[in-house]
Amino acid sequence: MRPQTLKKAYDRINTDGVRHCITLYGATAITLWLQYGKRKQAITNLFDMSRTIWVDCAKDHDHSMIQMCEDETGIEVNNGEGKSWKEIWFLNGHIPDSMTDAQLLYMRQQQLKWIRPQVMACLMIALHRKYKFGFDRCARIYQQIDSVSAEYGDDHKRIRKACLELTGIDVADVVTKKGEA
Repeated sequence: MRPQTLKKAYDRINTDGVRHCITLYGATAITLWLQYGKRKQAITNLFDMSRTIWVDCAKDHDHSMIQMCEDETGIEVNNGEGKSWKEIWFLNGHIPDSMTDAQLLYMRQQQLKWIRPQVMACLMIALHRKYKFGFDRCARIYQQIDSVSAEYGDDHKRIRKACLELTGIDVADVVTKKGEA
């Protein structure tokens, strides 16, 4: 398999990841602002914590973000198709040391379905750690974030604009540190 094919798969994951992050971080900021009375600094601190959680999880190849979320909050995040992370080997931390290029490409393509759930899991962990949200509050805000996201048609550009106007937070800056969307 050509290296260019794998590079395209990685680039697509990164691009989709940024879009999902902007969408979910924006919906989270809007939800926290409107429903929980949190303001810019508190929301920004939560996002900083989520970034730390993401980095820590990336260091531990034996656990996925979704597994960490279930362990800490009791919430099992699925991919919208009803599949559990437990059914997906690369979300269980069991990635073989040697894979063919075809296997690696397949895994990366399948990971596209799990970007949004992983980002949502990271935000749930951050809410649990920062504000001591338990299962019920995490489940409630999860639904509220999904509702805000759906209200804007899951359009990362619309949510980014609405979030900036309401909260003063440019989630593209938060997500990319360059403001690219």
